[in-house]
Amino acid sequence: MDTNDITRTLQNEIEDGILTPGTVLKQEVLAARFDVSRQPVRHALERLLAYGLLEKRSDRSLAVIGLSINQVRELAQIRISLEQTALGLSAPKLTPSDLRKARRINEDLYEEDDPTILAELDLAFHRVLYGACGNDRLLAMIADLRGEARRAYAQQPKGSRPRHAFYNEHDALITACTKGDINTAKDTLATHIGVTAATLGAEPHKRSPA
Repeated sequence: MDTNDITRTLQNEIEDGILTPGTVLKQEVLAARFDVSRQPVRHALERLLAYGLLEKRSDRSLAVIGLSINQVRELAQIRISLEQTALGLSAPKLTPSDLRKARRINEDLYEEDDPTILAELDLAFHRVLYGACGNDRLLAMIADLRGEARRAYAQQPKGSRPRHAFYNEHDALITACTKGDINTAKDTLATHIGVTAATLGAEPHKRSPA
């Protein structure tokens, strides 16, 4: 396992909420975990620090940091704008088969235990709803931005109130699209993204100022 592999693994664990804000990452522990010397681990941690996923503390340790309130707000604003655009373009072209597929994914999502798989199912759900928009670049931008919100999935375990609300918001999106009510679908989507943003904003640890 090289620096790239270690960086990718740790970045995914941070974004999936497995490594939570405040978790200290120690070179010797990670080197033992990945069965490598400290050098590739050190380089990986330096990259994560540059990506803004870690902060250097006064004791020189490196710890995972969460998103600031401003960053959460900015992310939500951009996502709402882009995803409403994609939905508005795609929804009139969705077929009954598309909507049935979205509903099946939502049922699977409701029962999923693993936050990583939950994130994949949520992305698949929204890909179905946005897939007919005809703009691949827009879809790629949305996928990238949704990756920044992946930490929220760890905060809605199966059977919890947040998971139930998540499912219901998806169901309302499907219903609005089925009826051809694009305005309601867009409003529901904005609420859905806002709830995710509120979950991220509730993280107790904030980024250090630059």
